[in-house]
Amino acid sequence: MEYQDLLDYLDDAEKRLLAFIRSNNVCKYFNPEDIFKSVFSYIDRPAKRLRPSVLLMAAGALGGPQREQIALPAAAGIELFHTWTLVHDDLIDNDKLRRGGQTVHEAMCGIARSRQSLPENLATEYGRDVAILTGDMQHGWAISCFVDCGLQAEVNSMLILKIIKHLQSYVLGNLIFGEVLDIQYGMHPLTKLQEVNEAKIVEMLWLKTGVLYEFAGMAGALIGKDTCDFEDDEVQAITHFASKCGIAFQLQDDILGILGDEVSLGKPVGSDIREGKKTVIVYESLKNANEFQRNTILSTLGNRAATSYEVQEVKQLFCDLNGIKRTKDLASHYIKEAIPYLDIIPESRYKQLLLLWAHYMLDRDF
Repeated sequence: MEYQDLLDYLDDAEKRLLAFIRSNNVCKYFNPEDIFKSVFSYIDRPAKRLRPSVLLMAAGALGGPQREQIALPAAAGIELFHTWTLVHDDLIDNDKLRRGGQTVHEAMCGIARSRQSLPENLATEYGRDVAILTGDMQHGWAISCFVDCGLQAEVNSMLILKIIKHLQSYVLGNLIFGEVLDIQYGMHPLTKLQEVNEAKIVEMLWLKTGVLYEFAGMAGALIGKDTCDFEDDEVQAITHFASKCGIAFQLQDDILGILGDEVSLGKPVGSDIREGKKTVIVYESLKNANEFQRNTILSTLGNRAATSYEVQEVKQLFCDLNGIKRTKDLASHYIKEAIPYLDIIPESRYKQLLLLWAHYMLDRDF
């Protein structure tokens, strides 16, 4: 499928988004320098900005180009909200790379070690503390951007208040629920498959990822249509569409975390194996493995000291034992479920971009 129109739109949306973020007057409160650098570290790195782009496309689909532009501060808000979750997630997972550069806690640890000559334990503590505070600052900034959207004369401020409340209650609650489940499943004995099955894994993926895509579609649709009616048929259609595409995104992300290229992804490939993350890939592979294959997988999953050879061996087993194929098929299933929701949305370039985005979830390589 040809995605150039979508890619051009994403590139343009990113430029507009970053221009708004960098010109926002909230930046003057980012002190000291370590906080300023940390807040912008992920933002300044190349990324597709899919969540804010979905919000903008949804606004355009129900309100046209003018409403899409009006929704730009809200798109910035969702990008910043997503960014703080990345900073904290990297800290929880002890990841060292994000978008081709050091994670916030890793970079700040290095600064503390070199600039302040702190011993390793204190440098690590400083890196973790600054990462937590960076995420807090980004979270607050995200809400400020939604307020900026509501301060525009063309926007119903009551609508923005309702969107913010939904974000800070329903979305945040589900997202943290998913994160805790991910942590708990990661600590679960891999030998007890019946306690972490495919349905539970998919539920966790939706909580961690799908819920924010759902919110992006919903918020964009509400702003585009300029309505406070969350149950509006067209708003609900885009909301459900984005929610199911969000699950497909994370399923594909799990595949790329195993088979992707680290340079393209900008984050460690194979780290999910070393962390022992429970994915559909793992569940399906263990279900189909013989005793020898099972022991090979279990000896490497969750072993942070696993060698590159051991990780590669498990990757191959994930392919041979249907783990990768099952995950691809499941992602395709959710996209097929998502697409009919857009049938009631009027034809426009924005609707076509949303449909392209849905298919892109399966074909992307980042």
